[in-house]
Amino acid sequence: MATQANSRLSVEQYMELLASSDVRYEYWDGEAVAMAGASLRHNLITMNIGGQLWQQLRGKDCTVAHSDPLVKEESLQRYLFPDVVIHCKQGRLERSPVDTVLDPIVVFEVLSPSTERIDRTKKFESYSRIESLKELVLVGQDRQIVEHFWRESAKEAWRVKHLFEDTHELVLESVGCKVGMAEIYEGVEW
Repeated sequence: MATQANSRLSVEQYMELLASSDVRYEYWDGEAVAMAGASLRHNLITMNIGGQLWQQLRGKDCTVAHSDPLVKEESLQRYLFPDVVIHCKQGRLERSPVDTVLDPIVVFEVLSPSTERIDRTKKFESYSRIESLKELVLVGQDRQIVEHFWRESAKEAWRVKHLFEDTHELVLESVGCKVGMAEIYEGVEW
């Protein structure tokens, strides 16, 4: 995350800012915070994940999007841009100047040096408050590691599994998808 756009904005003002700007902003407790640009490695990892999931979800009730879908955490009034999100057709969308997913099933964050602390704390807390969210995946950008968090319901504590070997496979039970570590990091140069 980078800089603050204005001191306090209403949700309506925030949506107007998003609609009129080429810069992506997240909304945190009345503040619009500009998103930092992503590295080539970050983009490659995100595309690898999105591409693998898109192939597996074609023709099914759920779909995947990366980088541009806005996700709303309703209780805290936060609007976030995950790196990859899976949502299903029966879920709710908020049609405003920017389409917003209200019921994500799976969220991915690719951890960069400038965003890792926020992704692991404030964003993790915000995502955890979304009742529909079943799986949350943190993906290392500077080393090969995936932290897969899952739960059956919002009342349940997160369970976690760490993946780091090329032979390991990320299994997303909630949407019936599998992505190998070698596929997530395909083409990434260390």
